[in-house]
Amino acid sequence: MKRAGEVLVALGFIAAVGAASAAEPAPVSVAQLAGNTLSAVAFVARGPGMPGGNGPTGGELARIMIQAYLAPDGRALVRAWDVNRAAYTTPAERRWSLSGSTFCVDVPLAGAHPICADIHIWGPRIGGVGANPYAMLDGDLKPGNALGGGR
Repeated sequence: MKRAGEVLVALGFIAAVGAASAAEPAPVSVAQLAGNTLSAVAFVARGPGMPGGNGPTGGELARIMIQAYLAPDGRALVRAWDVNRAAYTTPAERRWSLSGSTFCVDVPLAGAHPICADIHIWGPRIGGVGANPYAMLDGDLKPGNALGGGR
């Protein structure tokens, strides 16, 4: 009986370690991002001059809906939802980068800093958070350029 209990404990440990290992997403690579369109919502610290907020000093979080075609060469064709116009901004060429698992993309309406987050990718889903300044990103990736523009 004692032996059966030891076997069950060992099997439980192996199952727990296996489940923890399986839950860890694979490291993010440029190949997972390049050539895809990111559609996401980002929450960033609201800076001065950003739509909404509580006066000239900013404050609170701003929600920005973005779409960005991530070209393999680090360029991005990016547009953001402008709540004041109830329309996307005109797609503009910006930059994107990946350093380790930290993804950054320059976004219209996001202020002076790019949106940067420590990301994970699960199939078509992408999400992550960052600090300095704060950012949270949640969205998906689709193959190709869903924005058009001949890229």
